[in-house]
Amino acid sequence: QETAAAQGYDVPEEPRKRGRKGWIIGVSVLLVIAVVLIAGRAMRLQRSLAGTSSYTPYTVSRGNITVTLSGSGTLEPADSYTVTSLISGDILSAPFEEGDIVGKDQVLFDVDSSDIESSIKQAENSLKDSENKLDSTLRQLDNLKLTATGTGSVIELNVEEGDSVQAGQTVAAIRDSDTMRITVLFQKTVAESFSVGESAVVTIGGTSEAYDGIVSNVGTVDHILTGNVIVREITVDVANPGAFSPASTAYVTIGGINGLYNGTFHYKYEGNVLATLSGTVSEINVIEGSRVLKGQVIIVLQNDSVDQQIQSARSAVESAKLALETQQKKQAEYTIKSPIAGTIVEKIYKEGDTLKAGEILCTVFDLSHLSLVLNVDELDIRKIQPGQTVTLTADAAKGTDYTGVVTKVNIKGATKNGVTSYPVTIRIDKTEGLLPGMNVDAKIVVEDLRDVLLVPVSAVMRNNYVLLQTGEQDPKTAEPGVPAGFTQTEVTLGASNDTDIVITGGLKEGDVIALLDNTPASYDYNPFAQPQNRAEDPGSAPQGQPPQPASGVSR
Repeated sequence: QETAAAQGYDVPEEPRKRGRKGWIIGVSVLLVIAVVLIAGRAMRLQRSLAGTSSYTPYTVSRGNITVTLSGSGTLEPADSYTVTSLISGDILSAPFEEGDIVGKDQVLFDVDSSDIESSIKQAENSLKDSENKLDSTLRQLDNLKLTATGTGSVIELNVEEGDSVQAGQTVAAIRDSDTMRITVLFQKTVAESFSVGESAVVTIGGTSEAYDGIVSNVGTVDHILTGNVIVREITVDVANPGAFSPASTAYVTIGGINGLYNGTFHYKYEGNVLATLSGTVSEINVIEGSRVLKGQVIIVLQNDSVDQQIQSARSAVESAKLALETQQKKQAEYTIKSPIAGTIVEKIYKEGDTLKAGEILCTVFDLSHLSLVLNVDELDIRKIQPGQTVTLTADAAKGTDYTGVVTKVNIKGATKNGVTSYPVTIRIDKTEGLLPGMNVDAKIVVEDLRDVLLVPVSAVMRNNYVLLQTGEQDPKTAEPGVPAGFTQTEVTLGASNDTDIVITGGLKEGDVIALLDNTPASYDYNPFAQPQNRAEDPGSAPQGQPPQPASGVSR
């Protein structure tokens, strides 16, 4: 038609009945295919049952089922440590033997440390020298803080902030004019009876004005006057009413006894503040007229050179400390202790041997419990949880079952040949008869189901069918290849183990099914068969089949 149309000829339309005819043909083909499939299945079933003339009825009942994952591995100690030498030297003592039980931090080897002790002494001396240099430098920093040399008032301030000063320069003057001081002579025997703080009377010469004073100092040095009179100086302080000056004179009376001569007043304190180092005025804490106390900081200087010296001195101290700590840590390495509590399983060096750094000295095992690591397939790893019970057996301890517990499920897996497995750690506390290095088989209980509908695994045929008893005994009504009185029934499967499988749909308690006495290959059902294509089984069993075991771990 396409060719005729292309040549410009009229092409008549196909009758509609032809379309209906094509639809009918298509449906017929589908029906034929379905019949062939059903017939083929029946023929296969009949062929598979060929030679099978007997079966055992089985009544479906409820019961309990335990599902496990199993695998094998090598036992390891709870902890192990290989003691290695970090230093060289002669072993002075090694007070232990193989098989001995040792505690954590127990001394295993004592190595001659005379060389390191000399290094420690040198480091200690170096640190002391550095600290002395720092102290000396810090005193220079203190010298940049100019303090009042006495208590009084600032009568003169010679600098401003930012000024440069030189060592020895006067920056301020301080005077205590509120209190006047006078010193007079008393006979020695009299002076010895006086004490500091005792009251005195000061009488101004020429005016006879008397003022109360206090003894501030009792001299201890003898002075000899004409006529061999032995005298001592007594100093008295008196408040200045404003009329006293250093030119004024007065005599002093203490306890009713007058001094031998008049004395001359002087200020209680008068002095200058000098810069001991050169620098720049960075801070002034007083103004002229301010009253200050002795030792009070009034001016602060800055000297970059001193700052650098202090920083350098501090760095030297830190370096010396680190050097000493390094030597002390090395000294600790000459006393070799057990890093864990456990049993000595190997001793390589003994007393009198000479060590070299990096050599293995001994091996310690913590045998308080044993552990086992199983690699569980990615399809089963989510079934494993810490706390699950594990049953273990060993060829080296036949007849004895051991109990362990899952303590860790490591989420860092390893992939090999496109399959990922995850390490699962198992702890075994009661280990009598077991030793590290032994091979064991382990079964982890992943499900413990109670009061569920169960049938034998062998009862389930391919494609999740069982033979259910119908009660009809007429062979003429039997399905092709199915024993009389039975029919093929599809069921929904749940968890399974080596012998039983859970039925979650398609059967009920009390139903009778057939267990073929000679199950043919076509009825073979392997609940542990791995899927041929992992992409068809992403993390769970295919529909209608029980969950698959992990690689290297079977139920």
